[in-house]
Amino acid sequence: MRKASLHSRHLRACRSTSLLLMLPFALATAQAQAQEAVDAPVAAPAAAEQPVEAVDAVAEAPASSNERINAEQADAIISARAADAAAAAADAAAGAPSAAVVPEPASADAVAEAPAAPPAPRPLVVPVLANQDNAIERQLGARCPNDLAARLASQDNLLVGACQGVMPSHLANALKAIPEQQLLLPRAARERQLGQKAWFKAVPGYGVRPDFIAVQNGLWVRSFEGADASTTVYLVSGPFTCVDGRYPDGNAGKTMRLSTGSCREALVEQRVYQVTAGGAPQDITAQVMPAQPLLSDVDKKRYGVEGTGVQLDPGKLQYGPALRWYADVSAEGKAEPRTYGEWGRLHLGFLVWTGERFEPRDTVPRGLWACDPVAPGDAACSGYADAGRDPFVVNSAAVAGQSAAP
Repeated sequence: MRKASLHSRHLRACRSTSLLLMLPFALATAQAQAQEAVDAPVAAPAAAEQPVEAVDAVAEAPASSNERINAEQADAIISARAADAAAAAADAAAGAPSAAVVPEPASADAVAEAPAAPPAPRPLVVPVLANQDNAIERQLGARCPNDLAARLASQDNLLVGACQGVMPSHLANALKAIPEQQLLLPRAARERQLGQKAWFKAVPGYGVRPDFIAVQNGLWVRSFEGADASTTVYLVSGPFTCVDGRYPDGNAGKTMRLSTGSCREALVEQRVYQVTAGGAPQDITAQVMPAQPLLSDVDKKRYGVEGTGVQLDPGKLQYGPALRWYADVSAEGKAEPRTYGEWGRLHLGFLVWTGERFEPRDTVPRGLWACDPVAPGDAACSGYADAGRDPFVVNSAAVAGQSAAP
């Protein structure tokens, strides 16, 4: 009996020892499965369950109360280690990046490089001038039109119904002061010419003093006043580039023959000068005047461009601060969206003085491109320069040119 009891105790001790010896292997298995859970987050729950099943299999072995205590302690230790491993696996799974592709937010540099939408052009202001019956020109001693024929008379396709007299002094002084190396007309000849009568008009502007435009023997000048009364800008058209017959085809523009000076033939161009507080004129053409638009050979062929190519129309400077780029095209060609008028002209854009610079515009209001006066009974805007469709002059019902009265 005593031998049987000792044998039974020996068996139970062996089982407990076996159970304790299995503990490190179970822990190692749990740690390995937890590491697999970290590497594969989706399989984490299964990895967490596997050590519990192994412990249950060990705990099912029959044991006495002491054996059950040892087994329960081992079970608690293994379960705690397994729970810690499962929690670590869950944390790793939660922190793992998703397989879905999430676009990264644009960097600040990328946002900065993105092209910004061009700002909307600011509204154009139409200047006005109270000058009933040419009162301003008459005060300067000019002889102004008093009948219908004089009011409809045109001077160099630039002025209609102009007054005649000595050019306003600030215009004449600006022309005299331009260096001879630029305006290719000797100063002495200039002074003699400017002492004679010229055709001129007062024009609405943006300054305290009205703007003026004057034409004399192939020269014309248009003043632009601004907020600073001490500064005036002058747009001058005259012989600026000596060619001496180097453009026999005439496609470079209008030329002028000079009777004095070293140059005998010069290209007529437009340049912009600024005079501040009576100082010398400063050429600011490059700063305030956009470059002339260019036509490719394809465009010339498509539109049938004729003559001198691109030209500048100053005919409306007598009404407001706007010019127009255009090209003569074949009258036999089909109508194009960019053509206007009855005489076959291709519209290339406007230049509008804003008080600081000439700004390119594709359209202008009628107030900046007024129609020439017409005889009583004729339809408004039916004169030579205004006849036909012109989709680039908007609000055509506003401020059309007034009819001349006898």
